Amino acid sequence: MLSIVQNFICTKPSRLKLLEQEMPKMGEIFKNCDFFINYGTETNLNEVYHAYNSNVGKLNFYNNLEPNWGLITLSLLKEVKTPYTLILCEDFTYNMDSLYWDNIMKEIIKNDISYMPVGRLWKYTKKEYWSNYEEGDLLWKYKASDSPGSSLSVDALYKTEILLEKLEQLIPYKATRFPLNLPHHFETVYHEPNGVRPLGPGIMCAVPKTEILIHTQPETETVLNK
Repeated sequence: MLSIVQNFICTKPSRLKLLEQEMPKMGEIFKNCDFFINYGTETNLNEVYHAYNSNVGKLNFYNNLEPNWGLITLSLLKEVKTPYTLILCEDFTYNMDSLYWDNIMKEIIKNDISYMPVGRLWKYTKKEYWSNYEEGDLLWKYKASDSPGSSLSVDALYKTEILLEKLEQLIPYKATRFPLNLPHHFETVYHEPNGVRPLGPGIMCAVPKTEILIHTQPETETVLNK
């Protein structure tokens, strides 16, 4: 039903420490999922591979160094056979267990959810947004045309067909604010007026009611275009 796709680098000691700390939790929560991972540098390659290989049963691990995040991520997604894909960065703390996630997935399927961002839950779970949502058991639901977020996220659950379409459409775009090797390029291209809302009222979206993923990592791999 769900595959995990990640395309990242992890060159900072604090980020590597967090990845190694969280991988057992990630592997347990998504133990029934196929993982499609590209690690885009040789720095810490052995350590990152060991962390994944020790905790993930269904692992497809690559070390493609081509500096084009969208192109490599598209190649990973073309291997996915499941109707849903969870695309994630590596620097999250997991604040849930496998049973909680399984129940979220049941609610996603029941409500035909096409898109669920998971990266800025500290913001979109705030009470000020609740009046614009439809309440579910574990999810807040909304039409894409009523999205509180302004861009499609690289930390999100997608129907695989939607993410595939967006990645294919991304390839011709030239770098602007961020270089092509960063996922931020995707979010720059798919920012309003080209973001979530144009998907329309027929596409249902959701956010978890709780912060199932927490981002507290102060160090970043991000660089701006010069």
